[in-house]
Amino acid sequence: MSIWEVFVWMFWFYVVVSCLLILITAIVDVFRDPELNGWARALWVIFLVVLPVVGVIVYLIARGRSMSERGRALSQR
Repeated sequence: MSIWEVFVWMFWFYVVVSCLLILITAIVDVFRDPELNGWARALWVIFLVVLPVVGVIVYLIARGRSMSERGRALSQR
């Protein structure tokens, strides 16, 4: 195994961990949002689990601003 293969493995490990972290953050934000009712939460979670990459991109576009506002409010408390 060459040093370049190690770098490639490290890169892909970083990509996978980053994607999982973003997905988990989006799912946690779905449950943190008081504006969503139960059905909306269920649909978002199903969408995020079934199509994780597309789901996270759509979630960040649709609800990214309120996501950052909730995070800011939580850190100020």
